[in-house]
Amino acid sequence: MTELDMKNEIKGYIRNSGFEANSKMLCSIVKLMNMKHADIDKKRVISVTNEIISERI
Repeated sequence: MTELDMKNEIKGYIRNSGFEANSKMLCSIVKLMNMKHADIDKKRVISVTNEIISERI
């Protein structure tokens, strides 16, 4: 999965959650991404998610 695809999918999860972006979402988003894409690197997902959340705060 490319970085851009991952960012778009994570942004969609945050946008559709109905909540304001915060650090408490990190675990849930990583779990969602791991369930949907079993072969994805968790460390990469964590870093991208942290980056997106810090942009939105």
